[in-house]
Amino acid sequence: MDDQRKIQYRQTISVMHIILFGAGGRLGSALERVAPTHTYLTPAATEVDITDFAAVQGYLATHFADLVINCAAFNDVNGAESKPDIADLVNGIAAGYIAEAAAKQALPVIHFSSDYVFGGIKRDGYVETDAPNPISAYGRSKLLGEQVVKEKNPRSYIVRTSRLYGPSARDANAKRSFVEIVLDLAAKDPAFSINQAEVSSPTLVDDLARHLETYLFTLPEPGIYHLANQGGCTWYEWAVAITEILQLPVTVTPRDPNAVPRAAKPPDFSVLLSTKIPPMRPWREALEDYLLHHYGKRIH
Repeated sequence: MDDQRKIQYRQTISVMHIILFGAGGRLGSALERVAPTHTYLTPAATEVDITDFAAVQGYLATHFADLVINCAAFNDVNGAESKPDIADLVNGIAAGYIAEAAAKQALPVIHFSSDYVFGGIKRDGYVETDAPNPISAYGRSKLLGEQVVKEKNPRSYIVRTSRLYGPSARDANAKRSFVEIVLDLAAKDPAFSINQAEVSSPTLVDDLARHLETYLFTLPEPGIYHLANQGGCTWYEWAVAITEILQLPVTVTPRDPNAVPRAAKPPDFSVLLSTKIPPMRPWREALEDYLLHHYGKRIH
């Protein structure tokens, strides 16, 4: 998309009042940072229990908003295998509560899903219309969320994304990103191995937040949207890119995916393709911008 058309998109965005659930996480924090012109209400879990429909409905009925965004999620992929009821409650049922309460106030809702709703067999990437086929409890819980949100609110925007990383979340207990894990390993060990499997799209949360503001805050046709940086890589390839960009004096070797058993079975290939709005920039370009800006300079 050319610069003029981007300007035209941005000119259609008005200042919005947004109720943002899960604001303490990495994505919620990015939205407030990247799109600060909007007014955000950010109820904490202690203020609104999203698994309590009456609490959610009461909050939305007594607070003015133009849009509801749900960033709250149970994102322990392996933990979902032993706690599927909790994953379904947070990622599915509670998402439906938010969507239904928003619908009662005639409000649109943006809800986030995952590439894990796919089975991972389509090697040319997944588009928004491809049929989901989750192969893990986490993936099933995210698909449940998609289904109930769509059912409860006709003005719903379901955003599938993957492998989020970027500046730290406001909540100190938020899940660490893969970039943070790799940098911790590099600081402790001159050589380490990373799983050489699972091709997906590393996605910079700031890029995602910008795309949300530019293309979804304008409230286009409701439905499913894929938002992830273009292209894909394995966990090993991502780790190598991190160490190369920062010129870290470490050696990263590929590890057999079966060497370290995991509870959840992830999709082997789950690159997300955006066909309804302009795609985001390539993942390697976004990663380099983030690392060199966030860490100040190349590390020799």
